[in-house]
Amino acid sequence: MKIELIKKELDSNGFAVCHDFLQGQALIDLQTRCDGLLDNTLDSDYKFGKSLRIRNLEENRITNPAISAAFESEILENIKDKAFPDGCGFTEIFITHEFTDEEGLARNGYLHFDRIWTFKYFYYLTDVKNSSDGPLRVVPKSHHLGVRMRSSQVGKPYELQKNRIRIDYPEIYKSIKDEMTPIFGNAGTLIIFDTDTFHMGGIVSNNGERKICRLHMRK
Repeated sequence: MKIELIKKELDSNGFAVCHDFLQGQALIDLQTRCDGLLDNTLDSDYKFGKSLRIRNLEENRITNPAISAAFESEILENIKDKAFPDGCGFTEIFITHEFTDEEGLARNGYLHFDRIWTFKYFYYLTDVKNSSDGPLRVVPKSHHLGVRMRSSQVGKPYELQKNRIRIDYPEIYKSIKDEMTPIFGNAGTLIIFDTDTFHMGGIVSNNGERKICRLHMRK
């Protein structure tokens, strides 16, 4: 996908999907390194499987170059510069492996917007072909409403900021629930999105699984 088209999709829909963005050896290197890190991670309290935070982009250039390289192509640097014209001051990388369908009360098990605005690069490390594979779900164009909803919570204690659409805004949920769109793609598919966009983490079922690697960016 060309840079200008990605930017247009982000402005219009709040997200852009770049199918097979990472391929060949670069994808293999990313998958191999992420698998190695996950294999050495003990089970945590993450309700959907395993989740690992591996610090910022700068540190990973040294410790995990295969991971940092996946997020620093010329195209992605160009898009980041547009999202952060005054510079991106915060980065953080996560790796997750979803393999349970226990939705529980974890916030990514609900349609939501992030309480702290974040710009994300989000790679599928496994093929996500059907609903049992836990596709990311989004509501196109919802970022226009999401930014207003998030802004209305500014100043409240973090834990009291309402961001779950179905639970905290049931009338809005009723009006948009049919617009929720699953994103399917091969391993190497990159999803770029603004977290004011209503989104929902992958819920796997029927022995499905999903591995992802994502970069969080903030001002």
